[in-house]
Amino acid sequence: MVSVERVELAYNNVYFVTEGDELVVIDTGPDYRGARAAIADALRGRNPEVVVATHGHLDHAGLGKWWQERGVPVLLGEDDLPQALGQSDRDIDLLETYIEHIGAPSEVAAEAVAGMEARRRWTQEMRTNKGYLDGRDGRWPTALRYEPFDPKRLIRESTPLPCGLTALMSPGHTPGNLVVIHEAEGWLFSGDQLLPEITPTPAIQFHKGRRYPSLPRFLDSLRTIDAAWPGRTYCYPGHGEPFENVHEVIAANLEQAAQRSLRLLEELRLDGSITLYGLAERMYPRALRRRFWQIVATIQGQLDVLAEAGQAAYADGRWSA
Repeated sequence: MVSVERVELAYNNVYFVTEGDELVVIDTGPDYRGARAAIADALRGRNPEVVVATHGHLDHAGLGKWWQERGVPVLLGEDDLPQALGQSDRDIDLLETYIEHIGAPSEVAAEAVAGMEARRRWTQEMRTNKGYLDGRDGRWPTALRYEPFDPKRLIRESTPLPCGLTALMSPGHTPGNLVVIHEAEGWLFSGDQLLPEITPTPAIQFHKGRRYPSLPRFLDSLRTIDAAWPGRTYCYPGHGEPFENVHEVIAANLEQAAQRSLRLLEELRLDGSITLYGLAERMYPRALRRRFWQIVATIQGQLDVLAEAGQAAYADGRWSA
């Protein structure tokens, strides 16, 4: 008989899936003070066959090195390998170049670049400091850290796992994002692909030196998951409470994205052409400076969706319907 144990690590969920003597852990857990001891207590002396990181973000793969030092192999989607290896500084350089092309005023661009440089320093210290950085996110008891590691196996396609599980590529949230399913039980371990009461907004990110169209791939992955099980599916998310209404949550995510695309298309039709920053300033004038990257990522994602549908075009730094 297969069973699931949810281990709550502050804002994150880690799942132990057991069948007989086999144990699979889904997500490594975040690396904050006390997280390792909490996982060790939950293991009760058991040793997993494998740990599957749903994606390379620090709160889902941050303990990858710790698990492998314990002799447990960690699996990760191949296209998230640069994050695990600690190569995110390259993306910061590309983000700074990206800011120059979205039409932001010089003072806004300078502010955003300064924020990127502060993030670069924080990231470098986090990965080299043997202790934990000062400061708290508010979602975890202490600050997080992320020691680079080299996963024992990289997942490129549908991959069978112990306990009747299967890892499925589900790109979008990150280029190498994956979900884990138990087809017979109708279980979905969604990581950040599907969350209760939250519609994740994929960030501005890059893959192999080029900007990655995060939102179109994220929505494609939602549709794939939705079509996989016509009946009831139970979701074990990376954050929040597990839930049953998987198809309804997916439908709400897709509908929200469709409504945002329609609104953005209407805005584009008001002008012959406009910069991305011009759209952001017009649509979110009060929140733009305070939530700069969230808003920019949301609009960029919707523009990518419209462009792939043939409803928007980009030329010389400006977008048009």
